[in-house]
Amino acid sequence: MSETWIKRVLYVAGAWNVLGGVSALADPARHFAQLYGGSLSLSDPLQAFFFRATWINVIAWGVGYILAARHPRARGPVLLAGGAGKIAYFGACLVLYLSGRGSSMLLAAGILDLIFAGFFGYVVWVGRAGQSTAA
Repeated sequence: MSETWIKRVLYVAGAWNVLGGVSALADPARHFAQLYGGSLSLSDPLQAFFFRATWINVIAWGVGYILAARHPRARGPVLLAGGAGKIAYFGACLVLYLSGRGSSMLLAAGILDLIFAGFFGYVVWVGRAGQSTAA
């Protein structure tokens, strides 16, 4: 895969995180209703904190993927950590879906994150192979 396509997919992954986080923060009730079988009480400071902190973190990771697209030499650690997080997120989505408390839309989001994690692993692998042949 060419560097141009790697950058494009990393921009898409970044946009996926940023748009997902912004939309969740902009309309928490709609977001929660689409993905989860339950309710969120933003009037509870603890629930509000964890909901907001989670999505702020998602946005920050999205910015990291965009930066990884722009700075190829620095992308390895970001993509390894991000890929691990995306695999863990998929696992959490799967468990919630199988419990009946997560929607099929949540499972689809988890599957897309798993695909991004595989892509991140590919980019890191190709980058390491390129470094060893360049040395």
